[in-house]
Amino acid sequence: MTRLRPCLLALALLLVPAQSAHAIVGGTNVPAGKYPYVADITVDSAFGCTGTLVAPTFIVTAGHCSSLTPGAASVPLGQPGQLVTVSVGSNKPGQGQHPAVKRTIVNTNYNILNGDSYDVSLLELATPVSLPTVQVAGASETGLWAAGTTATIAGFGVTSEGGNAPSVMQEAQVPITTDAYASNAYGSSFDPKTMLAAGFPNGGVDTCQGDSGGPLLVPTSTGALRLAGDTSWGDGCARPGKPGVYGRIGDSTLREWIRTNAPGAVAP
Repeated sequence: MTRLRPCLLALALLLVPAQSAHAIVGGTNVPAGKYPYVADITVDSAFGCTGTLVAPTFIVTAGHCSSLTPGAASVPLGQPGQLVTVSVGSNKPGQGQHPAVKRTIVNTNYNILNGDSYDVSLLELATPVSLPTVQVAGASETGLWAAGTTATIAGFGVTSEGGNAPSVMQEAQVPITTDAYASNAYGSSFDPKTMLAAGFPNGGVDTCQGDSGGPLLVPTSTGALRLAGDTSWGDGCARPGKPGVYGRIGDSTLREWIRTNAPGAVAP
């Protein structure tokens, strides 16, 4: 299913957080310890998202996971930190370390005028987490997430459209598409400035409900991983011709916003 667009919300629902857009379909169980920086996130004890620890005190996730006004205000109002629960360091949901969230920082351009664009936010933790982190791809690393690159997706969401969440984090690999392919699939809803798409033409592998904000990871020449995107939205899950759409956080617009608000989160 697509994420409900804010313009369709009644005024009385403006303070209700948007539902998470995505989780892993066609994936496999993540072994313990493989992605200690992938976070399981619960908002308002009501819906789940995924995030990525990019610095000891910062987690990247989707804007619609952190906004109280899901795209409906000119400047989004972030969730109070005490309403956001984070579990990080485990391949099982709700386990591992549970750092308190000091505040949420939603990209200021995430609003109704921009549709699903700028769908990124940061969770600032109250205390540093002693776990490995993965940095956002830097300005000199745009080639890492070029069209045709095989990227890794991971998350705690459901394993089929409308299905149930698994007991273990899932991972899968998908090819990054061209912007032209994504634009053909989604028309003007796809913004190549702030969005990146990935998926097979025949579908079968994708993110789904519960993976919103989770990582789109690409390898460097040394085998290290970089964060190139955060799970944002899509038409259903793993449908043919409908790739998953991710925040284009490895590109200048969202990357520099992250750099400004989360020192050390972006690769030099």
